[in-house]
Amino acid sequence: MIQNKEIKDILKEGETNVIEFKSSANKKSIGNSVCALLNTEGGRVLIGVSENGQIKGIGNAQKVSEDLRRHLIEEIVPDTPIDFSIEHIENKSIIVIKVSEGSKQPYIYDSNIYYRRNSNTVKATSKEISKLIHQREIDEQHWERQAFLGITWEDLDHKLIKNTLIESKENYRSSYQGDDLQEFLNHYGLMTNGAYTNACVILFSKNTSKFLPQSRVRITEYAKSKTDNNLIRDEILEGNLFVLRNKLESYIENLGTKSHFDDKHWKRIDFRYPVKALQEGIINALMHRDYSSYNSQLTISILPEKLVIANSGKLPEELAIRDLKKNHRSFPVNPDIAHIVFLRGLIDKLGRGTVKINEECKMAGLKSPTWRQSKGEVVLTFNGPVSKSRRHLDIKTDNISAKVNDAISDAVNDAINDAVNDAIDDATNDAVKRRLKQELGLLFIEESLSLRSLQEAFGVGRATMQRDMTLMNEHKLIDFIGSNKTRKYIINKDLVKKLKSLK
Repeated sequence: MIQNKEIKDILKEGETNVIEFKSSANKKSIGNSVCALLNTEGGRVLIGVSENGQIKGIGNAQKVSEDLRRHLIEEIVPDTPIDFSIEHIENKSIIVIKVSEGSKQPYIYDSNIYYRRNSNTVKATSKEISKLIHQREIDEQHWERQAFLGITWEDLDHKLIKNTLIESKENYRSSYQGDDLQEFLNHYGLMTNGAYTNACVILFSKNTSKFLPQSRVRITEYAKSKTDNNLIRDEILEGNLFVLRNKLESYIENLGTKSHFDDKHWKRIDFRYPVKALQEGIINALMHRDYSSYNSQLTISILPEKLVIANSGKLPEELAIRDLKKNHRSFPVNPDIAHIVFLRGLIDKLGRGTVKINEECKMAGLKSPTWRQSKGEVVLTFNGPVSKSRRHLDIKTDNISAKVNDAISDAVNDAINDAVNDAIDDATNDAVKRRLKQELGLLFIEESLSLRSLQEAFGVGRATMQRDMTLMNEHKLIDFIGSNKTRKYIINKDLVKKLKSLK
């Protein structure tokens, strides 16, 4: 959906090289305009709006929209990256056709090639047609369109291809109406002269890393900072683009809450990164990464106060970092891959993915995300709330330490230190060991505590405290009591017996 303010701004600006108004749903006139936009920079066609920007409206807009969609998909060749929406303004309905610049120019409608000159739709000249054909020849040499020798039909996930074919029809985005899976691949340029392309391997192979090891994704979750040796998670994920997307989405949906501390009220505040924003960031990275090099990488790093998605590649020359937080044209690095993702309804191909990321973060009350481009890499950073959590955490930990030291004897304290040092190996850093000792000391004083009580006492997130408790349980320093819902933590009976003898 488009905001009414955005529509009003478009109407106020009037027709341009990327905007055209149509007062009625004349298929021929609309087909000419859509074809022209495909052959130039893309844009929008607003149906139900007069040439001077007055809203006329369209009756029975839903049916008209479906008929138009079907007509354009069937009549424009090759396949058309377009999307439809019905917008309501001034109690009237208008149809908005969103058109991306085509990746397979020139596009033909009604046996003609149309072009956009300023705010006019015209038939392309021979010089313009030659330019479009030349650009397509260059694009055909792109890495994703090169044949990958050695992969066979049996190496592809037939079920996934079939589901993609079905979804493309259900989304009314496909111009291929047959049921043959290999013809479907051929139709969208994923087969060339009987061989499957690199894009096809990325999208549909059953064992993608076997053929293209640079397709792997690495997730690293840090307990503190990148210099911290104690990792919560460090994992390499494998699979085709859709398998990786599913694995990553499952991971972020279970990422849970993070915590920071209010520096005025000494209060722990939980927050979550907006799932929709992370999903957009992930699918963008998977689509736009540079797969052509064996050094290509995509990494997701989760730190206490930020989440970073970094992928090999660079922004298109036509796009600057500052453009990412506002509506912009889409310049897919891998147009064939992006188009299949579009067919499945996962993107709209209009350059709004980054805008959505920014909007979702603002709605969640978080700082705006940041993008930066370094040598051979595009980095998206999701920021947690601004806080002084590290300073507060140190203060609170010191308070716990003082409480424990005041309540137990030196002999007990020494025994706790020895127990942790003997059980936990040197790979665990000193800061974590220090916290484990304080947790044991507090459990000795209180006898039993819930996970939430321990979190609040030490000012750490749920994942951190769960990791601490699991680590100490594995080394027989603590035990669990109660059900999953009422679980509490106690010191191991043998250890507590020893400590009580020293009181």
